[in-house]
Amino acid sequence: MIFDHIAHFGRGASPMPLALQRAFDWLHSIDAGQLAVGRHAIDGDNIYAMVQEMDTRPDSEGHPEAHRRYIDVQYLVSGSEKIGFLPRGTPARLLQDKLEANDIAFYDSDAAETSLLLTPGMAAVFFPGELHRPCLAVDTPQALRKIVIKIDVRMLNAV
Repeated sequence: MIFDHIAHFGRGASPMPLALQRAFDWLHSIDAGQLAVGRHAIDGDNIYAMVQEMDTRPDSEGHPEAHRRYIDVQYLVSGSEKIGFLPRGTPARLLQDKLEANDIAFYDSDAAETSLLLTPGMAAVFFPGELHRPCLAVDTPQALRKIVIKIDVRMLNAV
């Protein structure tokens, strides 16, 4: 997991794999507040963005999720959001496996999550297998706009 402000990602700010660099270069090149809700291709199915608008939910709702094929870059455009994170190796019970069809599985865990607070301009990168629970309310539920960039993990080895 990587967590920081977008100003510290891309544009030569720090070395990173080319696929992540491409994702952050794309974020730097767009007007995130004006981009239409929905899917936007960056490199076909290898790298694409999903612009989303939703309301955050209470901590009591939802379950941690993980992916197998895609890295998640979660970038907050507006609002505030808490994302729960469980370190790799945390004991968790599989609740719903949709990895083959939708590259997502949901889990339940008794372990305490680490909370990441996203404010506009913040981004969190979750690698396959890392349990995370996005879209949690900071205090009370509120509207948010975010962009989730999906990067096929095979792109990390692309030159």
